[in-house]
Amino acid sequence: MDIRAQILRQLDAMAVNEGTTETVLDEVTFYRASQYMPKQPLIYSQGFCIALQGFKACYFGGNVLTYGHDQYLVVPTILPAKAEVFPEDGKPLLAISIAIDHEYVHDILDAMGNAYPYQDRAVPGIPMAYLESFSDDLLDPLWRLLQSLGSRGEAEILAKPAIREVYYRALLGANGHILASVARSESHYDRICQVLRDMHDNYATPIDVTALATNVNMSARAFYKHFKAVTSLTPVQYLKRIRLEKARHFLVAHGQRVSVAAQYVGYESVSQFSREFKRHFGYPPREALQRNATVLHAEKSSGRECVENFRRSGTLCVQE
Repeated sequence: MDIRAQILRQLDAMAVNEGTTETVLDEVTFYRASQYMPKQPLIYSQGFCIALQGFKACYFGGNVLTYGHDQYLVVPTILPAKAEVFPEDGKPLLAISIAIDHEYVHDILDAMGNAYPYQDRAVPGIPMAYLESFSDDLLDPLWRLLQSLGSRGEAEILAKPAIREVYYRALLGANGHILASVARSESHYDRICQVLRDMHDNYATPIDVTALATNVNMSARAFYKHFKAVTSLTPVQYLKRIRLEKARHFLVAHGQRVSVAAQYVGYESVSQFSREFKRHFGYPPREALQRNATVLHAEKSSGRECVENFRRSGTLCVQE
């Protein structure tokens, strides 16, 4: 059995939950998806997303990044996105996520000094997620990482060098200069990302844009500008999107009444909630469960077609 097959077998045994499985290290999680999952909005925390089986399409604004066997996703800073999950050949998607700590990146760059080959390479104005080729150099640290996660004590000693090597390989990848640039800067993007985390943790709380700007040492004008550059939305629009997506989840997944879902996500007026829900999704909240079942059936069929197309041509059929 080659090392990739060994890693996949170990990951299959350790990713015991459908969805996310936590490990003894906070920065390492596993993900399993046994069925096709249509696009769902989410926030990507900064990290490496490595799929050993199946593949995943991630939508960042107008950009679509698909990773699987041959590529992995690098998210250098927290970003809003949508994700679509594709198992393959009747087998679940199995993936490893490793959170990125910019201090770790700093340490490696400092150790490399002038030997880092991408010192002067240009970077995009706004930090974006990107794909890197999955090289055989990654297999050994991933195998050592999985082997070390049996206990917290062992992981604290043995997993760290393996994770450090993953960072190192990523920094030497074709787009590693993007990760290096984001980690080196304490830019306004980092501060906006801090705000995004707070908004997602406290979505039912009334928003105070002036206070958000003050908390990250920015003027209100600069805060608006940089927030929109990262999210393409104003803070109020972004919070509304979080609330409506959360409300739809409560309606569909938990069968909550419309008035209860509205209250959960911070709406005081049910009528206002219903109007904004319909404007956002195109149908009233009382139809959410029925509409979800219809759309899910159609998107599952589309998902099967995309998988078949991917097998034949290596190209994902993308529908926005």
